[in-house]
Amino acid sequence: MKKNKKQRPAVRIPTSIRFVVWLTQLISSALATKVALYLFFRPQRFKTPVREHQMYNAAEQIKFYASSIQKEIQVYRLQGKKQKVLLIHGWSGRGTQLFYFAEKLQKENCEIITFDMPAHGQSPGNKTNVFELTYCIQDLNQKFGPFDAAIAHSMGGFALLRGIKDGLPLQSAAIIGSGDSIKGVFYRFSQQLHFSEKITERMITTVEKQFGTKLETYSSSMSIKEIDIPLLIVHDIDDKEAPYECSIALHDLARNSQLKLTSGLGHHRILRDTKTVQHIVQFLFQYP
Repeated sequence: MKKNKKQRPAVRIPTSIRFVVWLTQLISSALATKVALYLFFRPQRFKTPVREHQMYNAAEQIKFYASSIQKEIQVYRLQGKKQKVLLIHGWSGRGTQLFYFAEKLQKENCEIITFDMPAHGQSPGNKTNVFELTYCIQDLNQKFGPFDAAIAHSMGGFALLRGIKDGLPLQSAAIIGSGDSIKGVFYRFSQQLHFSEKITERMITTVEKQFGTKLETYSSSMSIKEIDIPLLIVHDIDDKEAPYECSIALHDLARNSQLKLTSGLGHHRILRDTKTVQHIVQFLFQYP
């Protein structure tokens, strides 16, 4: 596949943040670890682009209290009479980011539920994690489900696969641009901000102690081994945020998956690519 030279650049880190990272590592590993975790669990909020306004305005907006994490989240519902589909955005995203999927699914008279993760979009807060996202999915299924299918992007893929492993009763699912290892997310974060490997290992140890579980139990590479439902794994080979090799590895581990690789779309534009969106929707409709 030919690569597109006009690719989205890697994430740019402000000079002030880079300076703090450098300075804290000179002062103390403990301090640097605290700073790293402070940044790691705090997503960025971006302005909602005009292309998402139609879905935002058309959807029923619901303030939903996710009792498992004791947090309120913003839910968007588009009514339909056929399959119920859950859409899950990625880190630093928002529910309406998957507007093109919603548009295609609405034409098929599907009911669509999406939401802003805690500390994302219109949901309050300033920090969250994959554990909370997994619990949110379970709470949403209890309130608005059962869902027939789900589509998840990026970090949402980790939570969706863990949710299915834990019993989320779907007929089929698709993940887009997702990673395979939670620890890998930590290491890529540290590489971007220039934290040392020592600090990364301290971060992982701290989080595992805080949550009382090994991070790898939430890795997609672990969850996917216990999933039997049809799964479509989609990734762009020019993705600069999550290496496409992660999806190849997941496909190799999966019991019942199809792999679709694209090119030239990167991590986010793939969500608006007509051919890719149509392929995913058609896959889900094979398993009503």
